[in-house]
Amino acid sequence: MLILNNCASTDQQITPTINLGQWMGKYSVCRGQGTLVSTGPVKGRLSFSYTCSGENIFIHFKDVLGRKTMMMIVRPNSVEVWDIMQNIRFSTESIYLRFPFFEVLKPRDLISIFWGIEPNNLLNTNTNNSMTESKIDIRFSSDGTSLQAVYIKMINEKQSIEMTFEEREFGSAYPHLIKQIPESTPHAQL
Repeated sequence: MLILNNCASTDQQITPTINLGQWMGKYSVCRGQGTLVSTGPVKGRLSFSYTCSGENIFIHFKDVLGRKTMMMIVRPNSVEVWDIMQNIRFSTESIYLRFPFFEVLKPRDLISIFWGIEPNNLLNTNTNNSMTESKIDIRFSSDGTSLQAVYIKMINEKQSIEMTFEEREFGSAYPHLIKQIPESTPHAQL
């Protein structure tokens, strides 16, 4: 069974005066940059650039040498990942199996996070249908106006992920990031 533990902000709770739908309607597009640091069995540091176009997020990850290593497309009900280095595509189901925190942090929550708004429904997560017995701790940090960092700790897997947003700009896009994963890319085997 999945246990959601201490799902609270580390600094301030973000209470936007506008909801996500109104925020997306006002700006229609958002872009930014940040870093993802992973410690534990899977460790590393990747920088990322992203464009949010409505409820779709297009993210490019780069390694320390600046090489594009991965592309992620997040839609309201799906997440697709293309490992560019190995030329393998991961479906939503295979991503959920590899990363248990996706049982708690759904694609709609990621959309809120990339737009700079802390998801407000994580405490109401249904944990009865979980695929693993992971204990997951998710925390948020903000500067009082927008979300700055997300901390995810998977206790059983001894894995932690920190995603920091260093720049967020509303009303402008990185058009070169809005691309699709090539259909010829083979799917990963579960």
